[in-house]
Amino acid sequence: MVAHGTLIVLRALRQPEGAFREEKMPFATLQELLDLCVRHAPDAAFVRVQVEGESEGKQHRLVLDFGHFGREGPAEP
Repeated sequence: MVAHGTLIVLRALRQPEGAFREEKMPFATLQELLDLCVRHAPDAAFVRVQVEGESEGKQHRLVLDFGHFGREGPAEP
């Protein structure tokens, strides 16, 4: 299976009130997704992860929406 994905980050703009800026960042591996999330977590207002790939001979798209996005700290070993 060949899969690829896009991390979409929305950030609140100061003006006009209620406006957002959308940024799309591609990733090919789970490690790349994790690295993007760590890099953009501090100032992200909303995050969507889209993963596209083939399974059982058919194309599929998985979409995950996160209303709040942040980090809790390093994971324990």
